[in-house]
Amino acid sequence: MEHKNKNTKNQREKTFGFIYVSLIFLTTTFACCFCLFYYSDAKASTRKEFVIAKMDRVRQFQHIQSDQMVIVDSIYNKIKDFNPGINASYEENDIKYYLNDFKSLYDDNSHDARYKIFYQVSGFYNLWFADKKELWSKQQNIASFRKNLEECEIGLQKKMDELKNTKK
Repeated sequence: MEHKNKNTKNQREKTFGFIYVSLIFLTTTFACCFCLFYYSDAKASTRKEFVIAKMDRVRQFQHIQSDQMVIVDSIYNKIKDFNPGINASYEENDIKYYLNDFKSLYDDNSHDARYKIFYQVSGFYNLWFADKKELWSKQQNIASFRKNLEECEIGLQKKMDELKNTKK
């Protein structure tokens, strides 16, 4: 009789264990499927919105870039044709205004690395503009020194001629 009782108890425990494991398996499967399908749809729509927003930002940048290319070409030509010998401060101010406008375009959108190109163009053109003015200044100094040297040589030659004439 004891043997039957153990066997019945074992069978009963096995049945409860099977039901318990089955319930845990079904609950876990349901929870995983719910999370997988419910949250993946939410993430997919979030990803779609993110991609759409990113594409809008790319289009906006391309539009700004195409608008600014005309200004970049204009500044290039202004700096190339700039003559510091002509007292046209409005041209210099105009160039500086556009260069600062480029720099502010980067400052307004510094969170986006693509806008750094405007900062770099501004810095490059600013250096080129400063170098052009400095080069002109040095060329003027060289021309002035040459003129002074020629005047000195002429004055020295006159003094030497006067000394020769007085010795004779």
